[in-house]
Amino acid sequence: MDIVKINFTMTYLTGVAQDWFEVGLNQEDQGILQDWLSDWNLFVDELHQHFGLSDPVGEVANMLDNLRMKSSNKISTYNVDFMHYASQLGWGNSVLCHRYYQGLPNWIQDPISIWKQGKPTSFQDMYTLAMTINHHYWERDHECHHARQAEKEALESHSRKQGKAFTSGSATAFQNKANTPPAAPSTKNPFSKSSPFPALKEATQHSVGGPLFQAGQQWQVDQ
Repeated sequence: MDIVKINFTMTYLTGVAQDWFEVGLNQEDQGILQDWLSDWNLFVDELHQHFGLSDPVGEVANMLDNLRMKSSNKISTYNVDFMHYASQLGWGNSVLCHRYYQGLPNWIQDPISIWKQGKPTSFQDMYTLAMTINHHYWERDHECHHARQAEKEALESHSRKQGKAFTSGSATAFQNKANTPPAAPSTKNPFSKSSPFPALKEATQHSVGGPLFQAGQQWQVDQ
């Protein structure tokens, strides 16, 4: 039964670990037997001895110390990772409280630091307060997003209406101009007293029918 488990587990090994155990298999073909190839506990010990963490607690503590919640994320992802690491360390309440606060983004830390009841000193109180602030923050963000969207839609609707009104007005003006009949020719005598061309009127007195013209005709008769 152990051999089946070991062979199945080895199919998931990659990289250096895979190369290491393949060496053991090759040695077995050469008559050099490895006890861990047939004993599950020995196989696990071999795996940890060569590829396990030398200081698993220290590694987890380091990961928790460097854990940070991204400003654009919600707090749930941070909480899952924090709880996963904290459960392996057995740290005290005050240490976890401080470490949890250090990993929060500024938009959660700032309200906590000026909280009217004072900054929490226990992990559970810090956790609860951070969750509350996170909820209010994203609730307000959702409201602002909807307000911006409504304002954008209102502006777009107003622009569309203005565009339609301009197009309709231009079409109406063009239609009215097209339907207007041409102006009738003027029948006003340009040589009347009210004529704006007095010089032209005076000149006509020397033309056909004028005094000079009539005098010329009389001279021709007398000849």
